[in-house]
Amino acid sequence: MEAPTTTTTTAEATTVPPTPTAESVTVEKEDTEELIPLTPEQEAKYQLIVRNLKEVIGKNAIRKILQERDVRVYWGTATTGKPHLGYFVPMYKIADFLEAGCHVTILFADLHAYLDNMKSDWDQLKARCEWYEWIIKELLTLIGVPLEKLKFIKGTDYQLSPEYTMDVYKMSALVTTEHTTKAGAEVVKMTDHPLMSNLLYPILQALDEQYLGVDVQFGGVDQRKIFTFARTHLPRIGYAKRSHLLNPLVPGLGKSGKMSSSEPLSKIDFDDTDSEIQSKLKQAFSVDGHPSVTLEDGVTVRKNGMLAMLKYMLFRYLEKQGKTFTVPRPAKWGGPQQYKSYKEVKSAFSLLEGPDVLKSGDLKLGIASLLVEMLSPLRTRIYGQFALCNKAYPGLARQAAAPGGGKAARAPVATKKNQPPPLTPAALDVRVGKIVHVERVEGSEKLYKELIEVGEEKPRQIVSGLVPYIPIEEMQGKVLLVICNLKAAKLAGVNSEGMVLAASSPDKTADKVELVRVPEGARVGERVKYEGLEDIEPDLPTISRARLDKLLKDLHVDEKGFASHRNKTLNTSAGPCTSSLIGG
Repeated sequence: MEAPTTTTTTAEATTVPPTPTAESVTVEKEDTEELIPLTPEQEAKYQLIVRNLKEVIGKNAIRKILQERDVRVYWGTATTGKPHLGYFVPMYKIADFLEAGCHVTILFADLHAYLDNMKSDWDQLKARCEWYEWIIKELLTLIGVPLEKLKFIKGTDYQLSPEYTMDVYKMSALVTTEHTTKAGAEVVKMTDHPLMSNLLYPILQALDEQYLGVDVQFGGVDQRKIFTFARTHLPRIGYAKRSHLLNPLVPGLGKSGKMSSSEPLSKIDFDDTDSEIQSKLKQAFSVDGHPSVTLEDGVTVRKNGMLAMLKYMLFRYLEKQGKTFTVPRPAKWGGPQQYKSYKEVKSAFSLLEGPDVLKSGDLKLGIASLLVEMLSPLRTRIYGQFALCNKAYPGLARQAAAPGGGKAARAPVATKKNQPPPLTPAALDVRVGKIVHVERVEGSEKLYKELIEVGEEKPRQIVSGLVPYIPIEEMQGKVLLVICNLKAAKLAGVNSEGMVLAASSPDKTADKVELVRVPEGARVGERVKYEGLEDIEPDLPTISRARLDKLLKDLHVDEKGFASHRNKTLNTSAGPCTSSLIGG
């Protein structure tokens, strides 16, 4: 893709300024200046562009553009996990941009997705790109956004060009690993020894602003460090500094506040059934009378995820429908309540008592009912795209229930009640651990007692029969793999809270055993993943003995030395786990 003609200087003709010592984490000078005046029409456009945002970086730059023409904006999304309800937040903001006359580009960042710890291979990324484009167009259509006003593009449509590649090299020669590590810390999984792909991620996202020919990049507040990285370093290779619009991140429904696939109850998926939506809302974290809660640590402030959902998504939906928010309260408690605005809901919820008080239980019922109404048509459309979804997310696609009732099913999940989920290696909660203390079990010739860090508040105590095979000095400080979702058991009278993974020689006469090797740079506590099964959660809190025994039978070391379950390699963020005992 050609660089925009609006840039008048080139990297070759520019004198490179000294390397900045820090990214912009403070308010920039230009954003403390008085806002330049606009006509009423221009001001109305500006207010639409910035409404409900958490932060705007480069306000006057946007206002200057509005004095001359409409603004060019892009929003990018890495095509990794399945989009969920939280995606409505940027979709409604994109609707604002279009109403303000902006030219909007949506980037499906497939190359970024590949760089983010290689969560997917190229074939799967292609399918996920197709899924993202389909589902995002459906979301936009649902909220009434005309698609003809949008431009859609994939990262690989231009990011593999010679010009773009040369600019990657130019910027790589100017920025430090400290710059890129800091910039990507909240977006890409960084370790003590990050992959080069993770360090390239912020460089590509900065260059996208230039090659997409935009004035403004739009994203969540978690993107702030990448945005300031772009503002600092794009001018160093002769390109213009852009403005940035930062959307708030909607908290999840759980107590942690995260909206993540690792916490299934924290988010609403687009293909959730009515009963699943109601169940998730029923279990949502909420404290009567407190829109925000300070947790037990006395420091962390947790905002109510349901209120945020109302503010940034559901009231936008109601406004478009010309409806009010209804809370279906029983007649003996005052009957159904109607709210015309988010402000009214928050005010009623903040009360501790009185006839106008809005309790968590009633709020949950109202939101669940509204979500069922809002998502039902979309869910039907998703069921019609089963083949594409299953290709993009094997085992996670859902089909409509058969005529006569029943639940929608995930492929290839069985639909019979109480039947266990399909048996895949992802059922094992295998994590990277580190031995912080090891000693012999008193009275035993075979057992070690280890304290192993696995990313929890305190180390786990695990007993393993490795004394005959591995000297104690080699065990101390060892990074290894641990199965964490086993029922605690006693071995030689000592409590054991998991199992370490070791490989044995296929030649039983050799009697050789070694711990499965974890690649350098893997983070202690991170969960091992398997290609195509990244979004499947392990059996929690514990896996049954029968399922465990079946899975353990198929763990082996393949011909390349990779620790595997059948044909699925055990992967960490730093690469695959290995062993020298081929065939073990």
